[in-house]
Amino acid sequence: MDLAHLKAFYEVGRWGSFSKAAEVLFTSQPALSRQVAALEKELGLDLFSRQPRGVILTEAGRRLFAYAEQIFSLLAEAARVLAEFKNLETGTLALGASTTIGNYLLPPVLAAYRHKHPGVEVCLQIGNSQEIEAMVADHRVEIGLLAGPLTTSGLYVEVLLADELVAVVAPDHPLAQQEHPPLTVLARETLLLREPGSATRRATEEYLAARGIVPGKTFVLGNTEAIKRAAASGLGIPFLSRYTMDLEFQYGRLLPLNGPEWRIERPLFLAFPKDTRLSPPALAFLAHIRKQGCLTYT
Repeated sequence: MDLAHLKAFYEVGRWGSFSKAAEVLFTSQPALSRQVAALEKELGLDLFSRQPRGVILTEAGRRLFAYAEQIFSLLAEAARVLAEFKNLETGTLALGASTTIGNYLLPPVLAAYRHKHPGVEVCLQIGNSQEIEAMVADHRVEIGLLAGPLTTSGLYVEVLLADELVAVVAPDHPLAQQEHPPLTVLARETLLLREPGSATRRATEEYLAARGIVPGKTFVLGNTEAIKRAAASGLGIPFLSRYTMDLEFQYGRLLPLNGPEWRIERPLFLAFPKDTRLSPPALAFLAHIRKQGCLTYT
């Protein structure tokens, strides 16, 4: 079905007049009549009943008009959205990010995004991975960046990048001087953990449970910085993302324990609901991180 012929039919049906439709479409009435006649010939149906003072839609014409109205409404909406996406002079980007991503990985990405789209207001909410997953599922944020695994159905998920949790200790901790301390030493150590709902905590607990390791004690703190300070003070051993440890490793405030058993690999994800259409600022954000190579598409 030719879209120009459908448009001619739609405007005639909309105005009930070939002359008025020709005026709206900036064409001649004979040319418009030929387009409608071509559509009627293609369909093998009469779409209009000619009257002395204009035309009225036949039953077949009324059915087709309803579809044409939806088609041209969608085309207009698509043009509007794409224009907003192209210009992107205003808008709001609502993001949610887990602690590791939001505090340590996202700032330079968002700085580059804001430099490219200064008119977009960025609203970032940071929480543990469980909280961010709930925000995405409830449409409180458009896009969530978090650690997995994700349990909510109906989410579109992409791998953001690979992460590694590393066990760290203060430089004067006895284990810091050992070449390959066994994981079993945790039975007499204090394990520093994040709050329930933290993906870092979940990954740590699952990793140790799978190996039959039960820490001597646990100490729960509410954020990564508090855990790092506690570890630096000799209060215990945490598993923390390598991405959070740049300054501590650079200045020797904390040291990673030696040995592969003190490493936990995990992916970090990007997620948004499958049943939603992302706004132009959100689409631009996805394009931005993909172009930067910050996202591995799966």
